[in-house]
Order: sequence, then C-alpha cells, then structure tokens
Amino acid sequence: MKYFILITLILLTLSCSLKRTNPLDPLVSKEGYPGEVHNIDVSIPVSNSVTITWTPVPDADGYYIYRSQGYDDLYELIGVVDDNCEYEDSFDFNPQSNFWYKVSAYIVVDDEKLEGFRSDPKTWNL
Repeated sequence: MKYFILITLILLTLSCSLKRTNPLDPLVSKEGYPGEVHNIDVSIPVSNSVTITWTPVPDADGYYIYRSQGYDDLYELIGVVDDNCEYEDSFDFNPQSNFWYKVSAYIVVDDEKLEGFRSDPKTWNL
C-alpha cells in the first residue's frame, strides 16, 4: 500500500509538469479564441422561414447557428456559415411556438475549428 501511494504521488507530480500542446486549447493557441457574437436580430417568421443576422466578429472564419424550442432548453446545431453574417432557417411554422437561436464565431487553427462563446438566446418578438 505504501508503494502504491508513493507511485501515485510521483505520477501526479510528473503529470502536472506536462506541457499543454492541444492547438485548439485557447491557453495554447497563439490565435486565442474568437469574440462573442453581438447584435443578433431574428426576423418574424414569413413563409415558414426566419432570417437571423448579426454583427461580424473581427478575424472570425465563420459562425455556428443553434436552435432550441425553449430559452433554457438544449440547443441543436442547425447550420454553419462561412462567408456572411446571415442565416435563413426554414421550418414548419406554428404560430403558437417560438424558436430560440444562439450564434457563435469560430476560427480555424491547424485545420480545426475553434469555437468561441455562444451568444445569449434570441427569438422574434410576436
């Protein structure tokens, strides 16, 4: 038992000195991570679609768009936008329900996408 504790302490001590090497780790990446998306506007549903627009994030390579049926519910990734700050979401519109949206920016680091923080939820105002 004494050797087990000694070996465990040695392994823990050595592992704490390991260098972080994950290129997507914001503490390792020289790129940092993208800023939060602001000024999100969600249009009133017309013809079973909603248009979501936002202010561009400096140095962002693209954006992830998430949707939920409730403010605090689980958000599902519904789209990726690489070239603009607008996304059109088409669905079977029920006037009795709302969808909530979040948007996050990403940058590409070593051929991988590093996502920033997700925005606050937004919906249309009925």
